[in-house]
Amino acid sequence: MKIKCLLIDDEPFALNILEDDLLSFDNVEILHKFNSPIDVVDYLRDHEVDLIFLDIQMPEKLGTQFIRELTNPPLFIFTTAYHQYAVEGFELNAVDYLLKPIAKERLTSAIRKVEDIMLLRANQNNTVDHIVVNVEYKKIKIFINEISYIEGLKDYVKIYMVNRNAPLLTRSNLRGMEKILPVKDFLRIHNSYIVNKNRIQHVALTKLTLPEIALPVGKKYVGNIEIF
Repeated sequence: MKIKCLLIDDEPFALNILEDDLLSFDNVEILHKFNSPIDVVDYLRDHEVDLIFLDIQMPEKLGTQFIRELTNPPLFIFTTAYHQYAVEGFELNAVDYLLKPIAKERLTSAIRKVEDIMLLRANQNNTVDHIVVNVEYKKIKIFINEISYIEGLKDYVKIYMVNRNAPLLTRSNLRGMEKILPVKDFLRIHNSYIVNKNRIQHVALTKLTLPEIALPVGKKYVGNIEIF
């Protein structure tokens, strides 16, 4: 199980040290490094990220503020030289709070925590038969077999149901939906679409057909498509 992560720190030297330390972990994949959290929001919309390592005291925005502003943040670990943000960090549900210079033992412990969380989520995901979403200030229970496909609209998604003409609109994004949908039943096929595997009728290299609609297959998701 690869842990896909981002590194954020305004100090290039600190970024390089953390990158070097993480390269010794075979199960960690560094997707990108950032000197500021400002550009990370757009990156998260288009990429699947499991974990963020981020500094707290940065000129343009505090790391804690950045996390608070994310709708569905990935797992995250604070890396900082300051003790005083520790309580706030754990109130935000940080996986860990690593003080610089980061000891290898502490980094190893933090990675193991991430592995445990991801494994637990995967096991829960494979047994779930429904999800709960907020629609017009109400919590709605939707059974997995009722969902045909899901369309992402920046900070919202449309959930298209098998026996319902109008889709349900909820504040989330496709990355957030992927976290709660069972991977055995759902497939990401495009930056804008997730489909219920059981609804797929035909598959082509650039198009996938459901009973009610044909949807495009994005180039980077071609590898996700199974042969039906």
